[in-house]
Amino acid sequence: MPELPDLTIFAANLSKAVVGKKIVRATYHAKQRLNVSPEELSNALISSLITKVDRVGKEVCFTTSNGDSMYVHLMLSGGFLLTTEKEVEQVDYPVLTICFADRSALAVNDPKGWATVTLNPKAEAKAPDALSVTADYLKSKFRKRPKMLIKSFLLDQQLIGGIGNAYSDEILWRARISPKSEVGKLSEEAVASLVESIPLVLNEAIDYLRKHHPDILSGEFREFLKVHNPSVKKSPTGSPIIKEQILSKKSYYTQEQELYK
Repeated sequence: MPELPDLTIFAANLSKAVVGKKIVRATYHAKQRLNVSPEELSNALISSLITKVDRVGKEVCFTTSNGDSMYVHLMLSGGFLLTTEKEVEQVDYPVLTICFADRSALAVNDPKGWATVTLNPKAEAKAPDALSVTADYLKSKFRKRPKMLIKSFLLDQQLIGGIGNAYSDEILWRARISPKSEVGKLSEEAVASLVESIPLVLNEAIDYLRKHHPDILSGEFREFLKVHNPSVKKSPTGSPIIKEQILSKKSYYTQEQELYK
């Protein structure tokens, strides 16, 4: 599943490609994963310009000149594809296709059909983005759920936005915190290490992707990850990597990571 670094690059590339373009057709092809009717979505988008494309948590948000916002969550296997008005009809597994006045087109496709599209979601207090979390925020949430495992906390999009399974493992390894630690037991030093590690790991990944996979609009690239990487047997510091199901997620960690319990 694409996570914050992947989606940051997707959004930047989409912004360069579609901002300022006028929508002449919008077709929703999937079922049940749209919060309004396909007709309502189409009516909201047609004749508007895309004015901004941003990443919000683990979604990509398209803002239009009509003041509407469309959020796309790619889920496990969805992706974006830039193509032409003619060729978009041949896209496999389409979820949403948008055609522009210049005869270019954008598709959201997903072989599993799980990608979601949300038009103007209800205003709710969103969790802070992973790149902006503070020690005070984390400690306030930890006090309310002291028995929660730290891996579960990092994955909960209602608590912190943008982190998925792979990067939670990378962050916890960098912070030297076991994924099975209880958040209420973390020391002051552990919390400080976590606050430092979250943006460090994510920004390093963004920089790597920008350099090595600059044009991506779909997929996930994990070859550079230090522990959440099936091809790597030891961490950069030489500790064997343990693979274990934690919270129903395939998790990677080492004995270097302290267990707080």
